[in-house]
Amino acid sequence: MYNIDTAAKRARLSSRKNPFWQGISGGRGGVSLGYRKPARGPGSWIAKFALDGVRVEERLGVADDRDAPFGALSFAAASAAALTWAKQQAEIADNKDGTDPLAKAPTVKSAVINYISYREARSKSTGGNAKSRLDLHVLANEKFSSIRLSKLRVADFDVWREGLPWDLAKTSINRLQNDLRAALNRAVEKHRRELPASLSLEIKLGTRAVEIEEASAPKVLLTDQQVRAAVSAAFEVDEDFGYVVLLLAVTGARYSQLGAMKVRSVQKAQSRIMVPASKKGRSRKAKPDIAVPVGRETIGALIRICRRSPDEFLLRRWAYKRKGRLEWERDRLRPLGQAYEAEEQWAAVVHRARLPAGAVMYSLRHSSIVRALKKNLPVRLVAALHDTSVEMIEKHYAAYIVEVTEDITRRSIIALTSVNLQAAE
Repeated sequence: MYNIDTAAKRARLSSRKNPFWQGISGGRGGVSLGYRKPARGPGSWIAKFALDGVRVEERLGVADDRDAPFGALSFAAASAAALTWAKQQAEIADNKDGTDPLAKAPTVKSAVINYISYREARSKSTGGNAKSRLDLHVLANEKFSSIRLSKLRVADFDVWREGLPWDLAKTSINRLQNDLRAALNRAVEKHRRELPASLSLEIKLGTRAVEIEEASAPKVLLTDQQVRAAVSAAFEVDEDFGYVVLLLAVTGARYSQLGAMKVRSVQKAQSRIMVPASKKGRSRKAKPDIAVPVGRETIGALIRICRRSPDEFLLRRWAYKRKGRLEWERDRLRPLGQAYEAEEQWAAVVHRARLPAGAVMYSLRHSSIVRALKKNLPVRLVAALHDTSVEMIEKHYAAYIVEVTEDITRRSIIALTSVNLQAAE
């Protein structure tokens, strides 16, 4: 047995074809997790299950070694995935007579259940969100979830989608379909030898995104005066929330990016904020923080919450505990969670600052981008400062780009005639 629980320990191993094994359950005849190290690049995880003389192995995925791609599995995530897989193998072994159809062939249900376990092993919070969506809209539909993957067709997805709640937002449908597609594709990869080659195309077409009209999500832009009013109102509502709104306004970052900030993200000497890159997209390597210059008044306002350890989270919010039957009291400060947790505080800010109807926290980001464009900053720089692409800026803020470039173009106009306009009139 070898100790393979950290990337540093695995880096010291020599490359070889046979995996380095470490038992994780049941001793010698139970479940083992193996690490196969190639001559170059990151290694891979292998699960092994032995029962009553029967031995089965399965590749789980890439290990989170140095230079590993996005989505690589840590030792803990691989161990959880190996235990889930071994449990399935044990169930299959207990159904050798073939009385259980789920044990004989993968179904939508088995694919989704396995995917939920995989997601929860990687992250309790995001895995829990995926689980709630898939439980409610896929597993609850017994007819759809019982379909064998070998029999799954585009028409089955169409029927399933028609059965979704009529008031379910199109963005929610697309998010749900993304989870479902990922679950099915993972099952296809695992059972590729027993499933038809055309299944991947059926899944791709069956879970294609629902078109969303751009007019359904209008952007509410705030003037500089309204942004200042929002920051002031936020500090009146709650001091800790005031810092959140202040940083949303001056950086144009997403709420989730602020939640990842540490005290060291505030660089007082350079008068800038190091904004953690968003986790959106499928980049194979971690993206560097984004340096956003801010005013000295902003740095001065942040001094109070910077008097802590550099590795602590910069922004926090209160967690509450029950005091009585209908009473709650503040318990402790904790890191920011999901943006929806601040909806009531933001509603109070909108009321106090008399912001336009429909103004949301994301309006501060929209306003920051437009403000930068109107200051004639290059589109590429605006995109970099706001952790997005030039294409996204051009697509969603085209009108403001045209307005700015028209002003710039007018400065280059020269007189080509000597006609006096007033005289001509």
